[in-house]
Amino acid sequence: MSTKPISPRLANRFCSLAESQLQAQAARSAAFDTGALGVMAIDAALAAIVIGARGAYDFWIAALALLALSLGVAVRVLRLPGTEQNGPLVADMLDARACNDDATVEGALLRDLAMETFANEQALARKDPLMTSTVACLLLGILIELAARVLQ
Repeated sequence: MSTKPISPRLANRFCSLAESQLQAQAARSAAFDTGALGVMAIDAALAAIVIGARGAYDFWIAALALLALSLGVAVRVLRLPGTEQNGPLVADMLDARACNDDATVEGALLRDLAMETFANEQALARKDPLMTSTVACLLLGILIELAARVLQ
């Protein structure tokens, strides 16, 4: 990272940008968790339908297995940490200001925001492919069940 001093105007813009990124990351994390809960509810409802309407063919077993896999992956999405880094504590920044000059505190604030934005982006990158997988398994389970109903 550069040691070149940052002007107050540029530092304000960087802080504003980091705040926006942290807010967007928190919203994306909440959307992943909400989506995972929704998929879990759909999995449970479809599993009840599949079990209740077992057909002559054994397609329902494959559909049920895919729904169970989708449910398991959705649980994994929920168990992964989300965007837990939402900026440094104001109290810590005030304490740092008591024994450092404003430029040093400003630099520390920008470094903290940059590191936390990066950590959040990594957490979201782990959730994204899992969420895609859980929806894919759900859709495959639905397609198999629909195919079984067409063949009956």
